[in-house]
Amino acid sequence: MLKNEFTIYDSSTIPIASDAIRFAFVQPKIPDGNYLPNLGIMTLSALLIKNGYHVKIFDENLSTDIKKEICAFDPFAIGLTCVTAALHSASTICQELKKQKPNIVTIVGGPHLSALPKETITNHKEFDYGIQGEAEKSLLTLLKSLISNDKLYHLIPGLVYRTEKQNVISNRAEQFLENKELDELPFPAWHLLPMEEIFSKVTHGLFSRGKRIMPIMTSRGCPNYCGFCCRVMGFKFRTMSLDRILLEIQWLFDKFQIDEVYFEDDTFTQDPTRAHEILDGLIALKLPLKVKFANGLRADKVDRELLIKMKQAGVYWVGFGIESGSHHTQKLMRKFLDLNLAAKNVQLAKSLGFKTGSNCIIGYPGETKESIRESVNYFFKLPLDSFAVVTCVPFPGTTAWQECVKNNWLTERAKEYKNYWFEIFKVSPLIETPYLSSKELTKEIQWVYIRFYFFSFKRLFLVSTMILRKFFSKTPPIQRFVRILRANLLLGSNKHEI
Repeated sequence: MLKNEFTIYDSSTIPIASDAIRFAFVQPKIPDGNYLPNLGIMTLSALLIKNGYHVKIFDENLSTDIKKEICAFDPFAIGLTCVTAALHSASTICQELKKQKPNIVTIVGGPHLSALPKETITNHKEFDYGIQGEAEKSLLTLLKSLISNDKLYHLIPGLVYRTEKQNVISNRAEQFLENKELDELPFPAWHLLPMEEIFSKVTHGLFSRGKRIMPIMTSRGCPNYCGFCCRVMGFKFRTMSLDRILLEIQWLFDKFQIDEVYFEDDTFTQDPTRAHEILDGLIALKLPLKVKFANGLRADKVDRELLIKMKQAGVYWVGFGIESGSHHTQKLMRKFLDLNLAAKNVQLAKSLGFKTGSNCIIGYPGETKESIRESVNYFFKLPLDSFAVVTCVPFPGTTAWQECVKNNWLTERAKEYKNYWFEIFKVSPLIETPYLSSKELTKEIQWVYIRFYFFSFKRLFLVSTMILRKFFSKTPPIQRFVRILRANLLLGSNKHEI
């Protein structure tokens, strides 16, 4: 592909008609303190622009008064993306908007709605419609239906709506986009966001080399069966072509002068041949870019050849999604990772000069004190530079959530969806089992962090240096430290809720 093909995918070049219908995308605030722009609504925004809509994005993480700003834009409808922890915020925004603009149409999507479609629309009258799964096709169809007032809602795949008798109907979800359809999607509409402000706010863990970092997603879906993951994009692994991927990276570099690219793929190394091709393509571009993988790499799907090529392509930090060092807990999670091979690959990555990191879930339903000790001892034998330990969050729709509901293992805090996020320093478990009390779980996690970061002079020095470096930034240093440690969680923009 040639650079002049940018215009095919770049929605910023499309003029807005004076009579274009206005649509607003809304990113509700998530209480975990992390920030990364949502690729889903960025892509949908570009798609709507290409179809003649006047689109704006309102991000509660950046806004001082999001309701006032939306009202000033005066959109026909708004679309909100919603993970479980953001449900309360999304609900509040829509309730306030409905008071000022009763006729505004509110549409909610994202992981939480996809997991609990009927419950979400039934319990939240402020949401007019919901769209399950991927919304690229269904959203356009719904908007056309609303504008024409044909009321053929039963024909729209994935739509959740109310009948005239207020019964909630959940249509079967739209089929996932195939490879060719992913290739045809426009680039995310980054021009709708204040990019200079975003570059200063994005958090990327303890280790980041770039100052102008932007994400890219080159595949959707994951064929693995991990019990803690919502898997909104399905089990089928679908991919963009190499040419389309490299074109977007070149566009990001030319248009926004990025110095680091952040791969958001759920499982980048699922197809090793494809991973090699992408890395070869990055090397051939000869751009001064650093590369990082947001969701970590499956630790038994890398080898020396792939790691060496990653090094050549600009990768400097390798995070491994190991989750547990206990064979017992691995089976409970249905992750089935080869722990011996994983340990060898962490050692290999370290020997090749990478910074290494991993994460650990403690308190998975059915886990025991013994399996926690086995897991922690496994991780402490690895040459890790960063380590994120979290209690299991049983996101709705996951196998972990189903087990907890079936066995009555959810705590009182689990009744409030706003608590479904990864807390580190103030650990408040959502799960309590006969094998492990919430108090025991909290102590285990706190003790692991103390051992890892404060019993090692090297890691303590790293953390102290980082806090001092951020001392004069706008964000208070301790708050910044908490945000950065939280950003070490390796699984996704929304962590395991993807």
